[in-house]
Amino acid sequence: MPRFRLETALKVRERLEKLYQKALAEQVQIQQELRDHKKLMEGALETHDLNLNQSKKSGFTVMQLQMSDHFKERLGLQMEVNQNQLKEQEQVIELKRQELTRATQKKRVLEILKEKQQQRFEEEMDRQERQEADEIAQGLRRYSVQ
Repeated sequence: MPRFRLETALKVRERLEKLYQKALAEQVQIQQELRDHKKLMEGALETHDLNLNQSKKSGFTVMQLQMSDHFKERLGLQMEVNQNQLKEQEQVIELKRQELTRATQKKRVLEILKEKQQQRFEEEMDRQERQEADEIAQGLRRYSVQ
């Protein structure tokens, strides 16, 4: 079988696809870390609210109330920053998905061309084999007729 003339381009496309897959996986991992961090902050806020409610029952000072307010404010700001980071990360992931899709499509085009070349080669080989078989059959027929 003849060598596919775009084999090098196909290999490059395959490597690019793998790189894009790796980049997408890294971005998804970052997104998961941001989600985990968000859950951790939400858990800390819930725990803080429970502790504050218990403190209200047993009595607390104005200083504790101020510290609680500052903690909630700081945690709220961090959660807002985290939410913004998650939105940005979703956009990055979408871009990486699009890059991967384009790379996969380009690779697939080359694979289809390679398959068509393979098919044409096999058809040509079949045609030549049939032609040779016909020639042999004609030669045998001529020989048997004489």
